[in-house]
Amino acid sequence: MMFLLVFTSSIVTADIYTIYGIVKYPNNTAVQYEEVEVQCEPHAYDCSKFSGEEGMSDFGGGYRIELPIDDRDEGVKILLVVKGEVFEHQISLQNGSQDGPDYYTSLNITLEQEPPISPLSTGLVCGTLFFILVFANVLVRTGRQLMTSEGRQRFQGRSPMPITTCPICSGKIRRHLLVRHLIVEHGISTDKAGALAGLQFSDERQDLN
Repeated sequence: MMFLLVFTSSIVTADIYTIYGIVKYPNNTAVQYEEVEVQCEPHAYDCSKFSGEEGMSDFGGGYRIELPIDDRDEGVKILLVVKGEVFEHQISLQNGSQDGPDYYTSLNITLEQEPPISPLSTGLVCGTLFFILVFANVLVRTGRQLMTSEGRQRFQGRSPMPITTCPICSGKIRRHLLVRHLIVEHGISTDKAGALAGLQFSDERQDLN
């Protein structure tokens, strides 16, 4: 019974070595909600009891790992692994701040890798590119229209006069002048010229459909 009491007391009063700090990327943004895990070098048997201990970084990149230690752990080297990157730390009871039986040491970690692109940033980039492409397409189409007489008239708000084909000589003529053309150039009576123009306009509408 006495042996169990002594053994239980030794567990309860074990010293705690706390490593804390901030994990960040090279641009000083926080590494949020990532595991900071303790690992050991191969054959580092004095480190093995700490292997697998871990902490999680918070919204601001802060993390905290608590390790149970005793005096024999002075100078033991452990590895802190964050997102595949490894950082060495040597346990030092001499240099850590002490609060009763517990020890605290600060270790800020800066990763080499750049931060991932957030979905919001990706959406903004895609949206910006889309509007740039649309704007460029409008500029190109407007430029092409301004290179023609018809396009310039449309740009100025004037609809160009439609062109039709004379059913007699197959010449090109403005539609509103067809009846006059048939009367003057081909000597057709007014009634017949109107009828021929009507048929021509009807055929053109059918071709468009």
